[in-house]
Amino acid sequence: MKKTIIALSVALASATVPALVQADDGYPEKNIEFIVPYGPGGGSDTFVRSIQPALEDALGGTLVVRNISGGGGAVGYSRAVTSRPDGYTVTTPNNANFTLEGLGNVGFSYNDFEYIARVTVMPYVLAVRDNDQWTDFESLKEDLQASGDKLSVGFSGVGSSTHVTSVALGRELGMDFQFIPFDGGSAAVSAAMGGHVDAVVLNPSEIMSAVESGKLTAIVSTGGERSSAMPEVPTMKELGFDMELNQWRGIAAPKGLDPAIEEQWVTAIKKAVQDPQFRQAAKNGGTDIKPLYGDELDAFIKDNAELMIPIAESVKQ
Repeated sequence: MKKTIIALSVALASATVPALVQADDGYPEKNIEFIVPYGPGGGSDTFVRSIQPALEDALGGTLVVRNISGGGGAVGYSRAVTSRPDGYTVTTPNNANFTLEGLGNVGFSYNDFEYIARVTVMPYVLAVRDNDQWTDFESLKEDLQASGDKLSVGFSGVGSSTHVTSVALGRELGMDFQFIPFDGGSAAVSAAMGGHVDAVVLNPSEIMSAVESGKLTAIVSTGGERSSAMPEVPTMKELGFDMELNQWRGIAAPKGLDPAIEEQWVTAIKKAVQDPQFRQAAKNGGTDIKPLYGDELDAFIKDNAELMIPIAESVKQ
């Protein structure tokens, strides 16, 4: 990734963006660009396209989805954050907003976005390869303590949220992890099923089929409560650890969005999340619909940033 180019483009574009653009009375009067900072078919793209029809109906406008991939989300987020904060450009944030900043790969801060809503959440799950000795957290911990071995843990990409979560999990659990990055979640799952790594840290949607087939055993979840996709998997808090971390997806705009436009979006999102087709799509994807707005959302963003940014800084290469 060309960090210097990305940072320079952000700096140049930011100089031309006004602090606040006032709302038009007839908003929206034109199409709204919805930037997905990843390629088609991924979790963020699926989320945006599944909620798009309900949002268009609620807003009374047209959302044009643009997939702008590159740099693990850096290129698309850079495009979004340097756009005019007039309500005609939005994006879908997730934990990459924090990890990209911690890795130093972008020229913007997570605070440069106006977070409108968190819509869905999905925990990270530690799942181990098929092993008669590793049936739950206690048996895994006892075996590792007895053997003195490291647990080789696969995840999706250096500096990804699954990488950062793996580091956080190892620290919180007091386990010695050997971190093994892969080019995507499916490659990590294949390696674990083949016995090339001991475990993976991924989202439920990426490991559900392997768990259901008995090739992997889900040990613990990082969610605040059990995931509807994997209700049998205990959370870190249930095991006595003070850790809660979810992958999440929502809607954000460049900083300086008019409060009146933001309120229109909040109203539209509250309606859209009740749409039966969107709710079914979220369920199929293993995500839980748990919207947050306003002060609760701000607190959630701050907590996640304070957890993930320092860890991302520590894994910087």
